[in-house]
Amino acid sequence: MANKERYLQIILLLNLLLQFCSSTNINDKYTLESVHLIFRHGDRTPSKLEIYPKAPYNPIYESLGYGQLTDKGKIREFQLGALLRTKYSKFLGGHHTYGSVYAYSSDVDRTKMSLQLVMAGIYPPTIGEEGNIRLSPIPASYVPNIVDNIMFSSLCPKYIKEYFRVSNLPVIRKEILKNKDLLSYLEEHTGLNMKINPLLQIYKLHHFLMSQISMNIALPEWATENVRNKIEKLVALEYNILSYNTLMKRLNGGFIIKEFLQNLNKPQNASAPKIYVYSGHELNIAAFAKAHDLVEPKLPAFGSAIIVEKLRNHNGVAHIQMHLWTGVTEQLITYKIPKCEKICPYNKYLKLIEHVIPCDEEINCLWNNISLNSLHAYYDGDKMPFETNRNHISARNRDETQVLSHFCQ
Repeated sequence: MANKERYLQIILLLNLLLQFCSSTNINDKYTLESVHLIFRHGDRTPSKLEIYPKAPYNPIYESLGYGQLTDKGKIREFQLGALLRTKYSKFLGGHHTYGSVYAYSSDVDRTKMSLQLVMAGIYPPTIGEEGNIRLSPIPASYVPNIVDNIMFSSLCPKYIKEYFRVSNLPVIRKEILKNKDLLSYLEEHTGLNMKINPLLQIYKLHHFLMSQISMNIALPEWATENVRNKIEKLVALEYNILSYNTLMKRLNGGFIIKEFLQNLNKPQNASAPKIYVYSGHELNIAAFAKAHDLVEPKLPAFGSAIIVEKLRNHNGVAHIQMHLWTGVTEQLITYKIPKCEKICPYNKYLKLIEHVIPCDEEINCLWNNISLNSLHAYYDGDKMPFETNRNHISARNRDETQVLSHFCQ
C-alpha cells in the first residue's frame, strides 16, 4: 500500500512539473498547428552483425538480447517524451484523447519499445478523481521491413545500384585509400575483412563501440581515442555516401519527407492528430537531415530526434520550423533551413524540397521487388530475409546483401 501511495505521489509531482514548465507559445506572431518528429531508438546492446571475429565473449549481450534496448536507452527515450510534453503541454492537452496522436515504428523490437517509452513520456500516468492510476496506452502502426518504404526505402534495388556506383567513384576510393593504415590496423585487431566493403565494416564497428561505451563496458586496448576519432570520420563519409546525390536523397530520406508532407497537408480539425511520432534508426535521421542539406547531426546519437512544427501567422500563411534534439543534451537546437530562415514559409519550403520527393514508381519499389520466398521467410521469423540463402548469390550480390544488412542497424 505504501508503495502505491509513493507511486501516486511521484505521478502527481511529475505532472505538476510538466504543467509548470510547459511552453506552447512559439511567439506572438505564430500559432502552432501540428508537430511531426522522427527519432532514433535508445541505447542498445550490439547486434550480432556488429560483433567482430576477435571480440571477447560477453554474456550480457545474450542476457539482454542482441540489439535490444538497455535501461539507459529506455530512460533516454522516456526523457525525449517528457521533453515533448514539457514543450507542447498546452497544445497537446492534459490527457490523451483518441486520434490526437499518430504513432509509427519500424518493425524492430528496439524501435517499438522506444516508441512506447516516448509515448509514456508525452502522456505519463495521471491520477483519476478517485485516486486511481490512469494509463494512456497509444496504438502504433508498423509494416514489415521488407515493404516499409518509410524506414527502409534504401532496400530498393535502384538505390542499392546507385550506392555501389557512388561507392566506387574515384573520389571515394581515394578517401578510403588515405586510411589504408587504419584499415590494416583494424583488420589485425578485429579480424574483420577490410578489403571488401571497408566502410560497411567500419560502420558496424563504430556502432559496436558506441554500444560498449553506453553500457560502460571497457573498450579493447586497440580502440584508443585517436582510433575512434578516425573511425568516426569514415562513418561520416559513409553517411555522406548514403545521400550522395539527388537520386539517393530522394530514394533515402525523400520517403520520410513525403510522409511528413502528407501529414502536414491534412486539414487541421478536431479529429486530426496534433502530433505525429515516428520511431526509427540512425540512418533515418541522417537521411532526413541530408535530404534537407542540414549539416547536423553528423553522427546521429541514440535518441536523437528531428522535430518539424507547422505554424500559421496572423495572416493565415503557413510556415515550417525545425528543431534537433541531439539525444545528448536536453537543449533543442533550432535549424536555419538552408536557403530560407529558421521560420520558413511553407510554400517556399515545398519548392526547396520538391526535387527530393520520390515519384509514384519509386514509391512502389519495395512492393514491386518483393518475392514470395522473402515474404515467407519474414513471417517465419527472419526479419532480414535478404540474408537468407546467401551462399547461392553471386560475389557481387553477396556484397549487396551485406549492404542491405547495414541498412537495418
